[in-house]
Amino acid sequence: MDLFDQRAAIDESEGQYGLSGEMKKTQYVLQMLGAPWCPDTLKCILVAAEQGMEMTCGLLDVSENEQNSSDFLAISEFGVAPALKESDYTTAGVRAITEFINARGLGNTLIPMNAVQASDQDCWIEIARTQAEPAINTLVAESVCSDNGDTAKIDEAKAALAPVLDQVNDNLANNDFMVGKNFTLADIHWEADMHLLSLTAANDLIESRSNIKNWVDKLKNKKSACGQDVKAASFLPSASDIKAKKMPPIIKIEDF
Repeated sequence: MDLFDQRAAIDESEGQYGLSGEMKKTQYVLQMLGAPWCPDTLKCILVAAEQGMEMTCGLLDVSENEQNSSDFLAISEFGVAPALKESDYTTAGVRAITEFINARGLGNTLIPMNAVQASDQDCWIEIARTQAEPAINTLVAESVCSDNGDTAKIDEAKAALAPVLDQVNDNLANNDFMVGKNFTLADIHWEADMHLLSLTAANDLIESRSNIKNWVDKLKNKKSACGQDVKAASFLPSASDIKAKKMPPIIKIEDF
């Protein structure tokens, strides 16, 4: 029994395919190991829900350095997290997981076919990962995970994040989504980031930017890409979940 089966076990009494026990495009239930405060983990959850892939989630406590444990290294050779398993296949890292689920799932692809839009998508993803997430991670650590956060660190993170969010707000002024009229993986990355930011003491950075706020509200109510009556944002963790190190519930997609 590997770490997936220990922490993200599938109820085999429900059947081999899908949690309903019925074959769904030969899709096995996914198993994922990650952390509720980790942006990359949330991106994988969002893509699974958008693409109609059922998934069980287990905690990998990176705050306790579990990504370097022998059990995790046995399934992710270099300790890359989060990690995903489908049947006998495993992969790790946000890019590998999100692109696998995107291709494996039931919805339309979240990667633009247009070269310009695909390039813009990757650019906004890079901005999210390199410019926004370091500050967001600090804000989550200091005002969600901790009861006595460092005010100086919070203020510094807010100051660093503000001009990046100004760019995002300007971009959304004339676009329905991050790269135009279609929902893409760029939206997934920023949706995860804005969800975490909304749980922190810096939520005013969203509330004070009307285009970002309207976009966030739209995503909360958007039907999934797989066409099912599922709102992907509903599977994201709360602040209390993060404090308790509690992973989101089973992603179960009904009415296939």
